[in-house]
Amino acid sequence: MKKIIFTLSFLAISLTSFAQEASSFEAKAVKLIKLTAGQQFDIMTEPIIKMVPEENREAFKKELAESTQGLYTKMAAVYTESFTEEEIDKILAFYATPVGEKMVAVTPELTKKGMEIGQAWGMELQPLMAKYMK
Repeated sequence: MKKIIFTLSFLAISLTSFAQEASSFEAKAVKLIKLTAGQQFDIMTEPIIKMVPEENREAFKKELAESTQGLYTKMAAVYTESFTEEEIDKILAFYATPVGEKMVAVTPELTKKGMEIGQAWGMELQPLMAKYMK
């Protein structure tokens, strides 16, 4: 009986330790996602937020932020499949450097300008597409 209790206790402690390590890894992945993709998500949702009537925007933004946390958690699973915890630590370390901080700071403007360039390019493609759609 004592062996069973000891084994179950050991297993519970091991699983708890593993879960804490996994959640730490997941938390690091979420942090990385917020640094790299969070701002792009904010830029992409700006037009959607503007479509919501002014009197409902704050409530909408609050629920959107809550929804975003679920999105980050789902994306973290993809990151933890693609990177080791050590790799994510190194990437986060880069973003803590002056050049990494600059990258985070300028990314929203780069994203906006990139979207504008992409939209203009898409307009330029329309005649080309029409040429081959005949």
